[in-house]
Amino acid sequence: MMLGFVIYAFTIKATASAILRDVSGLRVGVSPLQQVEKIAARHKHWIQEKSCHGANCWVAFEVYNTWLFRLKLEPIARFRASVNTSDGIVDYIGVELSRDTQAFPTHPSAGETSEYLTYPVSARHEESETYWFPTPVGKPYLRVALTAKADAVQRQHAYAYSLTCLVKPGRGCDLPCDYLPLAWHDWEAELNKEGWNGFGGYYSMRARCP
Repeated sequence: MMLGFVIYAFTIKATASAILRDVSGLRVGVSPLQQVEKIAARHKHWIQEKSCHGANCWVAFEVYNTWLFRLKLEPIARFRASVNTSDGIVDYIGVELSRDTQAFPTHPSAGETSEYLTYPVSARHEESETYWFPTPVGKPYLRVALTAKADAVQRQHAYAYSLTCLVKPGRGCDLPCDYLPLAWHDWEAELNKEGWNGFGGYYSMRARCP
């Protein structure tokens, strides 16, 4: 039975990794709808939403740790990736990895990435920002926002998810660095640059972050 759980965990982690690789390989403002359709066909069994309304098309994939959760081997965890196209071109990519660790009562521990062609008014930080972190310090999640102008290293860090949190036995994965370790250090550097003394007294266990 244990071997079956190991194979199951390996399978869903590999599936999430393949979806992440394909979705993050898209480029906002460049990749056509046809490329998104090929990804959707490749991962058709994991499509959670798919629709088109006029010039806008949307597809979202989800992978859960269903059996590991049902058998109480770990809390519920979810990997989700979504893509929006407008007029046949990708204009938004979203990725999220979350786990219900109960570290904060109103939101699971998570990493979240949103890449826009241009920031919507509701998400805009500064016009000049291409890579930033709309995350209140102290929350158990890390939100990363970027635009098509982000450089290659920033994009790499924004999508460098540790998918172990999808299949990790027991508890754990209760810090943002567990989900987006590279972006976590970028966030800390940004806080230092802004004069906030990094994370201050928050995340007391952060010494274990890679």
